[in-house]
Amino acid sequence: MTQPSPDALEEVAGDVLVLFHFQDTPVPRGALGRVDWILSGAVSRLAVDGKFSGGVGSAVLFPPAGKFRVERILVLGLGPHGEVDVSTLQAAGRHLTQLLDNLRARDIRIVLPEAPHLSPHEVTEIFAAALRHPESQADTFPTITFLSPRRAHLP
Repeated sequence: MTQPSPDALEEVAGDVLVLFHFQDTPVPRGALGRVDWILSGAVSRLAVDGKFSGGVGSAVLFPPAGKFRVERILVLGLGPHGEVDVSTLQAAGRHLTQLLDNLRARDIRIVLPEAPHLSPHEVTEIFAAALRHPESQADTFPTITFLSPRRAHLP
Protein backbone atom coordinates (compact mmCIF):
# COMPACT_ATOMS: atom_id res chain seq x y z
CA MET A 1 0.00 0.00 0.00
CA THR A 2 1.24 3.43 -0.84
CA GLN A 3 0.63 6.73 0.86
CA PRO A 4 -1.54 9.59 -0.43
CA SER A 5 -0.78 10.82 -3.92
CA PRO A 6 -1.42 14.35 -5.24
CA ASP A 7 -2.37 13.19 -8.77
CA ALA A 8 -5.36 14.71 -10.54
CA LEU A 9 -8.18 12.19 -10.69
CA GLU A 10 -8.29 12.12 -14.48
CA GLU A 11 -4.66 10.98 -14.54
CA VAL A 12 -5.00 8.23 -11.94
CA ALA A 13 -4.69 4.81 -13.58
CA GLY A 14 -5.85 1.49 -12.16
CA ASP A 15 -8.71 -1.00 -11.99
CA VAL A 16 -10.95 0.90 -9.58
CA LEU A 17 -11.13 4.45 -8.26
CA VAL A 18 -12.97 4.49 -4.91
CA LEU A 19 -14.69 7.58 -3.52
CA PHE A 20 -17.15 8.20 -0.69
CA HIS A 21 -20.37 10.17 -0.36
CA PHE A 22 -22.13 11.43 2.75
CA GLN A 23 -25.89 11.05 3.12
CA ASP A 24 -26.40 14.63 4.29
CA THR A 25 -24.40 16.18 1.44
CA PRO A 26 -27.01 16.75 -1.28
CA VAL A 27 -24.52 17.70 -3.98
CA PRO A 28 -21.22 15.82 -4.26
CA ARG A 29 -18.26 17.95 -3.20
CA GLY A 30 -14.49 17.73 -3.36
CA ALA A 31 -13.07 14.83 -5.33
CA LEU A 32 -16.49 13.21 -5.82
CA GLY A 33 -17.87 16.56 -6.99
CA ARG A 34 -15.15 16.70 -9.63
CA VAL A 35 -15.89 13.14 -10.77
CA ASP A 36 -19.60 13.97 -10.87
CA TRP A 37 -18.91 17.06 -12.97
CA ILE A 38 -16.64 15.17 -15.39
CA LEU A 39 -19.28 12.42 -15.71
CA SER A 40 -21.95 15.04 -16.49
CA GLY A 41 -23.72 14.73 -13.16
CA ALA A 42 -24.00 10.92 -13.06
CA VAL A 43 -23.78 10.77 -9.25
CA SER A 44 -26.17 13.69 -8.78
CA ARG A 45 -28.74 12.12 -11.13
CA LEU A 46 -28.76 8.89 -9.11
CA ALA A 47 -29.28 10.89 -5.93
CA VAL A 48 -32.13 12.93 -7.45
CA ASP A 49 -33.75 9.72 -8.74
CA GLY A 50 -33.53 8.20 -5.25
CA LYS A 51 -31.22 5.40 -6.41
CA PHE A 52 -28.19 6.41 -4.32
CA SER A 53 -28.52 8.23 -1.02
CA GLY A 54 -25.01 8.01 0.39
CA GLY A 55 -26.44 6.00 3.28
CA VAL A 56 -24.29 3.51 5.17
CA GLY A 57 -23.86 0.34 3.13
CA SER A 58 -24.93 1.86 -0.18
CA ALA A 59 -22.65 1.66 -3.20
CA VAL A 60 -22.75 2.49 -6.89
CA LEU A 61 -20.40 1.55 -9.71
CA PHE A 62 -19.80 3.82 -12.71
CA PRO A 63 -18.00 3.30 -16.00
CA PRO A 64 -15.36 6.00 -16.57
CA ALA A 65 -16.93 6.95 -19.93
CA GLY A 66 -13.47 7.36 -21.44
CA LYS A 67 -12.83 10.37 -19.21
CA PHE A 68 -10.62 8.64 -16.64
CA ARG A 69 -7.72 6.20 -16.84
CA VAL A 70 -9.34 3.76 -14.40
CA GLU A 71 -11.59 0.89 -15.50
CA ARG A 72 -14.36 1.57 -12.95
CA ILE A 73 -15.39 4.17 -10.41
CA LEU A 74 -16.91 2.93 -7.15
CA VAL A 75 -18.72 5.26 -4.75
CA LEU A 76 -19.61 4.09 -1.23
CA GLY A 77 -22.06 5.78 1.10
CA LEU A 78 -20.92 6.63 4.64
CA GLY A 79 -24.12 8.01 6.15
CA PRO A 80 -24.30 11.48 7.73
CA HIS A 81 -20.96 13.32 7.73
CA GLY A 82 -21.03 14.25 11.41
CA GLU A 83 -21.67 10.64 12.45
CA VAL A 84 -18.67 9.13 10.69
CA ASP A 85 -16.42 7.49 13.26
CA VAL A 86 -14.02 4.58 13.57
CA SER A 87 -16.78 1.94 13.52
CA THR A 88 -18.42 3.53 10.45
CA LEU A 89 -15.10 3.48 8.60
CA GLN A 90 -14.31 -0.07 9.69
CA ALA A 91 -17.70 -1.24 8.39
CA ALA A 92 -17.12 0.68 5.14
CA GLY A 93 -13.69 -0.95 4.86
CA ARG A 94 -15.19 -4.43 5.24
CA HIS A 95 -17.87 -3.60 2.67
CA LEU A 96 -15.23 -2.22 0.33
CA THR A 97 -13.14 -5.39 0.73
CA GLN A 98 -16.11 -7.53 -0.35
CA LEU A 99 -16.90 -5.31 -3.31
CA LEU A 100 -13.29 -5.23 -4.52
CA ASP A 101 -13.04 -9.01 -4.17
CA ASN A 102 -16.21 -9.39 -6.25
CA LEU A 103 -14.80 -7.00 -8.86
CA ARG A 104 -11.47 -8.89 -8.81
CA ALA A 105 -9.73 -5.53 -8.59
CA ARG A 106 -5.95 -5.72 -8.39
CA ASP A 107 -4.95 -2.06 -8.73
CA ILE A 108 -7.03 0.21 -6.51
CA ARG A 109 -6.98 3.95 -5.88
CA ILE A 110 -8.90 5.17 -2.83
CA VAL A 111 -9.71 8.83 -2.23
CA LEU A 112 -9.77 8.97 1.55
CA PRO A 113 -13.02 10.28 3.04
CA GLU A 114 -12.84 13.19 5.40
CA ALA A 115 -13.86 12.16 8.90
CA PRO A 116 -14.63 15.00 11.33
CA HIS A 117 -12.92 13.45 14.36
CA LEU A 118 -10.05 11.55 12.73
CA SER A 119 -6.81 12.51 11.05
CA PRO A 120 -6.09 11.44 7.45
CA HIS A 121 -3.44 9.09 8.86
CA GLU A 122 -6.02 7.40 11.11
CA VAL A 123 -8.47 7.05 8.21
CA THR A 124 -5.71 5.53 6.06
CA GLU A 125 -4.84 3.03 8.79
CA ILE A 126 -8.48 1.99 9.24
CA PHE A 127 -8.90 1.27 5.53
CA ALA A 128 -5.48 -0.37 5.22
CA ALA A 129 -6.35 -2.75 8.07
CA ALA A 130 -9.73 -3.60 6.57
CA LEU A 131 -8.26 -4.28 3.15
CA ARG A 132 -5.68 -6.66 4.67
CA HIS A 133 -8.48 -8.53 6.42
CA PRO A 134 -8.31 -12.34 6.25
CA GLU A 135 -11.93 -12.54 5.03
CA SER A 136 -10.70 -11.34 1.64
CA GLN A 137 -11.11 -14.01 -1.03
CA ALA A 138 -8.18 -12.74 -3.08
CA ASP A 139 -5.20 -15.06 -3.48
CA THR A 140 -2.78 -12.15 -3.34
CA PHE A 141 -3.12 -8.66 -2.00
CA PRO A 142 -3.97 -5.95 -4.52
CA THR A 143 -1.97 -2.80 -5.04
CA ILE A 144 -3.69 -0.02 -3.10
CA THR A 145 -2.87 3.67 -3.33
CA PHE A 146 -4.53 6.20 -1.04
CA LEU A 147 -5.26 9.63 -2.48
CA SER A 148 -5.59 12.72 -0.33
CA PRO A 149 -9.16 14.10 -0.37
CA ARG A 150 -7.94 17.69 -0.35
CA ARG A 151 -5.63 17.32 -3.33
CA ALA A 152 -7.37 14.67 -5.46
CA HIS A 153 -9.97 17.05 -6.90
CA LEU A 154 -7.50 19.68 -8.07
CA PRO A 155 -6.55 19.74 -11.76
